Amino acid sequence: MRLQIPYGDEQSFLKAFSNIQVNGFFSEWMNGGLSPSFYILSYPFAILFENPLIGFRVFSLSSTIITLLLLYNFAKHKLKLEGVFFYSSIILTINFLAYRIFWQGINDDFLHLLVIYSIVLLYDSCKKKNNKNILLLGVIIGLIIGTRISAFIIIPGYIFFFLKDFKTGFKVGITALIIGFCLHAPSLISNKTLSSINKDPENGLTWAQLNYVSQIYIYEEKIPEHSRISWEELQDYIDKNGSEHLPKTFIESVTFNWGFSIREFFNELWFTLHSIFFRFFGLGLFVILAFSFYMLKSRKALNDNLKFSKSFFLFFWSYTFLLCFVVLTSLEIRWYTSFVFLGILFFHKLLEDFKWNTLKIKPELIFNINLLLLLLYQAKFIFTDSNLLSDILRKIAPNIF
Repeated sequence: MRLQIPYGDEQSFLKAFSNIQVNGFFSEWMNGGLSPSFYILSYPFAILFENPLIGFRVFSLSSTIITLLLLYNFAKHKLKLEGVFFYSSIILTINFLAYRIFWQGINDDFLHLLVIYSIVLLYDSCKKKNNKNILLLGVIIGLIIGTRISAFIIIPGYIFFFLKDFKTGFKVGITALIIGFCLHAPSLISNKTLSSINKDPENGLTWAQLNYVSQIYIYEEKIPEHSRISWEELQDYIDKNGSEHLPKTFIESVTFNWGFSIREFFNELWFTLHSIFFRFFGLGLFVILAFSFYMLKSRKALNDNLKFSKSFFLFFWSYTFLLCFVVLTSLEIRWYTSFVFLGILFFHKLLEDFKWNTLKIKPELIFNINLLLLLLYQAKFIFTDSNLLSDILRKIAPNIF
């Protein structure tokens, strides 16, 4: 119904494409106005379909299909989930596809495909006790660096997979940095900045400033939670108070006022737990929390099935905590995509191997209650929120939906 209408961040990606048409691909790359990994691979789709919006969406859809195939293969043949644990993980994975991220021509799908593929490579490397995939893993992490600036929130968590193998971790890190540098080199050399899609307006204001002032107003109860002020309101604030009292970048927003950042961290962590993780994991969130507490407290050696799960959940929480430190008016579910997908698989693996938990509860009972709980929890979203099904229902019966 919206094939020719750009939605959300698609506007910024189309603007970068227009600049390429005027200035040339390499010129825009040097200006630092594109997502290097995404544009190198998706640009041919935009040319092939003679429509950048359709081309980018096809590329995102292709990334989603590959992601689903990877997750299916990983769950069935690597983690070896079986029976209800396997089918439940598939049901919850498909459920997550209602979000627009999977139908938009932006770089989120591709980024999370790379994150998921990196975990598959790490799993193979750990289980087979060989370094055959190490070079490829470094390349994949390098591509992550070249896709979004948020990669620098993801990357620190990879260290937990190499705590006992520094030599291998060093090789992966060097390879990733070389690839990442090459992807950002034109912009770094020309403008001394990393290349990224720029969503800031051309009047000197930034999204970091908009989010920061919006959050101040939320705490002062001047605007509702999870909302933002307008660019005009931001300009009025700066005219009255000066821009020196505001960070200009999201990295600056973390260190600009530590008291404010810590308060923001706990607010965003609570939002993440109850509005994102609980929505898609249900009781699985409590399984994840219980295992996270167990792996930090227990002095017993974990069996082979749980060692990789431990590394993954350290990676999982590292990303979550770092993201929650960034001052944002509202965390978007799309930023957690790969971690939700993988979290679904790994909490089912924890249920399948429930011997680590001392509670005398049958995991099948947790599984059955969880599906019923999530069915009820998702009903409101399915029929009232902004997703593909609700759009169709509103089109068919606007007076009801």
